[in-house]
Amino acid sequence: MNIVIVGAGGHAKLLVEIAHARGDRIVAYVDPKPAPWLEAPYIADEEKFDDRGAAFVVGVGGITPEKLELRLAMADRWIARGFAAATLVHPSAVVSASARIEAGVAILAQSVVQPSAVVGRAAIINTAAVVEHDASVGEGSHVAPGAIVLGDVRIGRCCMIGSGAIVLQGTEVAPLTLVKASVAEKS
Repeated sequence: MNIVIVGAGGHAKLLVEIAHARGDRIVAYVDPKPAPWLEAPYIADEEKFDDRGAAFVVGVGGITPEKLELRLAMADRWIARGFAAATLVHPSAVVSASARIEAGVAILAQSVVQPSAVVGRAAIINTAAVVEHDASVGEGSHVAPGAIVLGDVRIGRCCMIGSGAIVLQGTEVAPLTLVKASVAEKS
């Protein structure tokens, strides 16, 4: 598959690794400034990229609901322009055959998505995160590294589930919510 990376932030490095592992070809990246680490043609203005044969991935992450809204809006803008949103799943991730993964999702290394889970459009399931059975992660949301979303959880749109957080079974997380990371402090 030919892929254009939209935004060359740190998150893009993870997506490029997944794309290469799958045998995809990065045909260009779009960002306001060049990213020397990314070996692909650079385009500063997204309107100048018009290869409709390429699918896009959003290469910027987000750690607040506000940033996640901007990220989702970026995806929507590219979809409105007629581009397909690529869904990238790292080869080491485990995704149940009965899980529903929507367009533009990124499932990173060592993550697990269990049976009958739903991951909404343009969401991120980050490194070693777990989404248990029958849970749903709303569009544009981000389940950070090591976070655990237990069974029957409902996470709204553009939520940030912080690193190491555990969302208990049956919980409903309202749209645009930040669930703080679990942090151990120095003694």
